Amino acid sequence: MSVIATPSGLIIAECSFGQARYDQVELSDATGHAAARIFGPPRWRVSIRSHQALPLAQAAIWDAMLLQLRGGINHLSFGDPVRKVPLGTMRGTLTLNGAHSAGAVSLSVTGGAGQASTTLKTGDWLQIGTGLGTSQLVKVMADATANGSGVIALTIEPPLRTAFSGGAAVTWNAPIGYFKQTSEPLWNYAPGRSAGGFAADLLESWT
Repeated sequence: MSVIATPSGLIIAECSFGQARYDQVELSDATGHAAARIFGPPRWRVSIRSHQALPLAQAAIWDAMLLQLRGGINHLSFGDPVRKVPLGTMRGTLTLNGAHSAGAVSLSVTGGAGQASTTLKTGDWLQIGTGLGTSQLVKVMADATANGSGVIALTIEPPLRTAFSGGAAVTWNAPIGYFKQTSEPLWNYAPGRSAGGFAADLLESWT
Protein backbone atom coordinates (compact mmCIF):
# COMPACT_ATOMS: atom_id res chain seq x y z
CA MET A 1 0.00 0.00 0.00
CA SER A 2 1.39 3.37 -1.06
CA VAL A 3 0.40 7.03 -0.97
CA ILE A 4 0.14 8.65 -4.41
CA ALA A 5 0.50 12.42 -4.44
CA THR A 6 -1.91 14.39 -6.60
CA PRO A 7 0.19 15.40 -9.62
CA SER A 8 1.07 19.09 -9.65
CA GLY A 9 0.17 19.35 -13.34
CA LEU A 10 -3.28 17.77 -13.01
CA ILE A 11 -6.01 19.97 -14.53
CA ILE A 12 -9.41 19.37 -12.87
CA ALA A 13 -12.55 20.57 -14.61
CA GLU A 14 -14.97 19.76 -11.77
CA CYS A 15 -14.48 18.89 -8.11
CA SER A 16 -17.19 18.02 -5.59
CA PHE A 17 -16.70 17.62 -1.83
CA GLY A 18 -19.15 16.06 0.59
CA GLN A 19 -19.40 13.77 3.61
CA ALA A 20 -20.22 10.13 3.99
CA ARG A 21 -21.95 9.59 7.32
CA TYR A 22 -22.53 6.39 9.25
CA ASP A 23 -25.56 7.31 11.34
CA GLN A 24 -28.74 5.35 11.93
CA VAL A 25 -31.88 7.33 12.71
CA GLU A 26 -34.80 5.65 14.49
CA LEU A 27 -38.21 7.34 14.26
CA SER A 28 -41.22 6.76 16.50
CA ASP A 29 -44.48 6.68 14.55
CA ALA A 30 -46.38 7.32 17.79
CA THR A 31 -44.51 10.33 19.18
CA GLY A 32 -42.45 11.58 16.26
CA HIS A 33 -39.31 11.29 18.37
CA ALA A 34 -36.09 10.74 16.43
CA ALA A 35 -32.97 9.16 17.88
CA ALA A 36 -29.67 8.97 16.02
CA ARG A 37 -26.90 6.48 16.63
CA ILE A 38 -23.43 7.06 15.23
CA PHE A 39 -21.70 3.90 14.01
CA GLY A 40 -18.50 5.52 12.81
CA PRO A 41 -16.83 8.87 12.17
CA PRO A 42 -17.83 10.72 9.02
CA ARG A 43 -15.49 10.66 6.05
CA TRP A 44 -14.85 13.21 3.34
CA ARG A 45 -16.02 12.24 -0.14
CA VAL A 46 -14.55 13.72 -3.31
CA SER A 47 -15.42 13.43 -6.98
CA ILE A 48 -13.11 14.87 -9.61
CA ARG A 49 -13.64 15.13 -13.36
CA SER A 50 -11.45 16.11 -16.26
CA HIS A 51 -12.39 18.11 -19.31
CA GLN A 52 -13.97 16.05 -22.07
CA ALA A 53 -11.09 16.63 -24.48
CA LEU A 54 -7.48 16.83 -23.27
CA PRO A 55 -4.15 16.91 -25.08
CA LEU A 56 -2.54 13.50 -24.86
CA ALA A 57 0.18 14.82 -22.52
CA GLN A 58 -2.43 16.00 -19.99
CA ALA A 59 -4.43 12.79 -20.44
CA ALA A 60 -1.29 10.84 -19.53
CA ILE A 61 -1.14 12.62 -16.15
CA TRP A 62 -4.71 11.54 -15.43
CA ASP A 63 -4.35 7.92 -16.47
CA ALA A 64 -1.03 7.51 -14.64
CA MET A 65 -2.62 8.82 -11.42
CA LEU A 66 -5.67 6.60 -11.72
CA LEU A 67 -3.70 3.48 -12.60
CA GLN A 68 -1.27 3.99 -9.71
CA LEU A 69 -4.20 4.01 -7.28
CA ARG A 70 -4.71 0.33 -8.24
CA GLY A 71 -8.41 0.48 -7.59
CA GLY A 72 -8.92 0.71 -3.85
CA ILE A 73 -5.44 -0.41 -2.82
CA ASN A 74 -3.38 2.80 -2.71
CA HIS A 75 -4.22 6.18 -1.20
CA LEU A 76 -4.37 9.52 -2.99
CA SER A 77 -3.27 12.55 -1.00
CA PHE A 78 -5.68 15.27 -2.10
CA GLY A 79 -6.77 18.74 -1.03
CA ASP A 80 -9.34 21.25 -2.20
CA PRO A 81 -8.01 22.61 -5.53
CA VAL A 82 -9.85 25.93 -5.05
CA ARG A 83 -9.44 26.77 -1.35
CA LYS A 84 -5.75 25.94 -1.03
CA VAL A 85 -5.11 28.66 1.56
CA PRO A 86 -7.43 30.21 4.17
CA LEU A 87 -9.65 33.17 3.43
CA GLY A 88 -8.52 34.36 6.84
CA THR A 89 -5.16 36.05 7.39
CA MET A 90 -3.51 33.60 9.80
CA ARG A 91 -0.24 32.25 8.40
CA GLY A 92 3.15 31.23 9.74
CA THR A 93 3.92 28.05 11.67
CA LEU A 94 0.76 26.88 13.43
CA THR A 95 0.50 24.19 16.12
CA LEU A 96 -2.09 22.90 18.55
CA ASN A 97 -2.08 24.85 21.79
CA GLY A 98 -2.30 21.97 24.27
CA ALA A 99 -3.57 18.41 24.00
CA HIS A 100 -6.94 17.71 22.35
CA SER A 101 -9.11 14.65 22.94
CA ALA A 102 -10.84 12.46 20.38
CA GLY A 103 -14.31 13.84 19.66
CA ALA A 104 -13.28 17.47 20.17
CA VAL A 105 -14.90 20.10 17.94
CA SER A 106 -13.15 23.02 19.64
CA LEU A 107 -9.49 23.64 18.85
CA SER A 108 -6.94 25.99 20.33
CA VAL A 109 -4.28 26.82 17.76
CA THR A 110 -1.26 29.05 18.21
CA GLY A 111 0.93 30.86 15.74
CA GLY A 112 2.94 32.89 18.25
CA ALA A 113 2.77 36.60 18.99
CA GLY A 114 3.43 37.46 15.36
CA GLN A 115 -0.05 36.14 14.51
CA ALA A 116 -1.91 38.38 16.97
CA SER A 117 -5.25 39.63 15.58
CA THR A 118 -5.03 37.43 12.47
CA THR A 119 -8.12 35.48 11.45
CA LEU A 120 -9.47 32.20 10.17
CA LYS A 121 -12.77 32.22 8.31
CA THR A 122 -15.75 29.92 8.03
CA GLY A 123 -14.98 27.21 5.49
CA ASP A 124 -11.19 27.40 5.75
CA TRP A 125 -9.49 24.00 5.59
CA LEU A 126 -6.86 22.85 8.12
CA GLN A 127 -4.87 19.65 8.42
CA ILE A 128 -4.23 18.55 11.98
CA GLY A 129 -1.08 16.45 12.31
CA THR A 130 0.85 14.94 9.42
CA GLY A 131 0.90 11.65 7.57
CA LEU A 132 -1.48 8.81 6.77
CA GLY A 133 -3.33 7.67 9.88
CA THR A 134 -1.85 10.43 12.03
CA SER A 135 -3.55 13.49 10.53
CA GLN A 136 -7.05 14.76 9.87
CA LEU A 137 -8.58 17.21 7.40
CA VAL A 138 -11.11 19.57 9.03
CA LYS A 139 -13.11 22.70 8.19
CA VAL A 140 -13.46 25.83 10.30
CA MET A 141 -17.10 26.39 11.25
CA ALA A 142 -17.07 30.03 12.41
CA ASP A 143 -14.95 33.14 11.90
CA ALA A 144 -12.33 33.54 14.64
CA THR A 145 -9.62 36.04 15.58
CA ALA A 146 -6.33 35.32 17.36
CA ASN A 147 -5.67 37.02 20.69
CA GLY A 148 -2.62 39.12 21.49
CA SER A 149 -0.51 36.00 22.02
CA GLY A 150 -1.45 34.59 18.62
CA VAL A 151 -3.79 31.92 20.05
CA ILE A 152 -7.02 31.35 18.16
CA ALA A 153 -10.07 29.36 19.37
CA LEU A 154 -11.77 27.45 16.58
CA THR A 155 -14.88 25.35 16.06
CA ILE A 156 -14.33 22.61 13.49
CA GLU A 157 -16.08 19.73 11.75
CA PRO A 158 -15.86 16.81 11.71
CA PRO A 159 -14.87 16.03 15.30
CA LEU A 160 -11.34 14.80 15.90
CA ARG A 161 -11.13 11.06 15.27
CA THR A 162 -8.18 10.60 17.62
CA ALA A 163 -6.40 12.52 20.35
CA PHE A 164 -3.64 14.95 19.33
CA SER A 165 -0.86 16.16 21.57
CA GLY A 166 0.05 19.78 22.15
CA GLY A 167 2.47 21.05 19.53
CA ALA A 168 0.99 18.92 16.74
CA ALA A 169 1.39 20.62 13.38
CA VAL A 170 -1.58 22.52 11.94
CA THR A 171 -1.23 22.98 8.18
CA TRP A 172 -3.02 25.89 6.47
CA ASN A 173 -1.16 25.88 3.15
CA ALA A 174 -2.63 23.21 0.82
CA PRO A 175 -3.89 20.90 3.58
CA ILE A 176 -4.65 17.36 2.44
CA GLY A 177 -6.58 14.26 3.36
CA TYR A 178 -5.99 10.68 2.27
CA PHE A 179 -8.47 8.98 -0.04
CA LYS A 180 -9.13 5.67 -1.75
CA GLN A 181 -10.84 5.23 -5.09
CA THR A 182 -14.35 3.78 -4.94
CA SER A 183 -15.15 3.76 -8.67
CA GLU A 184 -13.77 1.90 -11.68
CA PRO A 185 -13.11 4.74 -14.11
CA LEU A 186 -13.20 4.60 -17.89
CA TRP A 187 -11.98 7.28 -20.25
CA ASN A 188 -12.45 8.11 -23.89
CA TYR A 189 -9.97 8.34 -26.74
CA ALA A 190 -10.12 10.14 -30.05
CA PRO A 191 -7.19 8.20 -31.55
CA GLY A 192 -4.10 10.28 -32.15
CA ARG A 193 -5.72 13.56 -31.12
CA SER A 194 -7.08 13.72 -27.59
CA ALA A 195 -8.52 11.84 -24.64
CA GLY A 196 -11.01 12.80 -21.95
CA GLY A 197 -13.78 11.80 -19.63
CA PHE A 198 -11.41 10.95 -16.77
CA ALA A 199 -13.06 10.76 -13.36
CA ALA A 200 -12.44 9.48 -9.86
CA ASP A 201 -14.80 8.99 -6.94
CA LEU A 202 -12.84 9.02 -3.69
CA LEU A 203 -13.58 8.24 -0.03
CA GLU A 204 -11.40 9.32 2.86
CA SER A 205 -9.43 6.46 4.39
CA TRP A 206 -6.82 6.68 7.15
CA THR A 207 -5.74 3.03 7.31
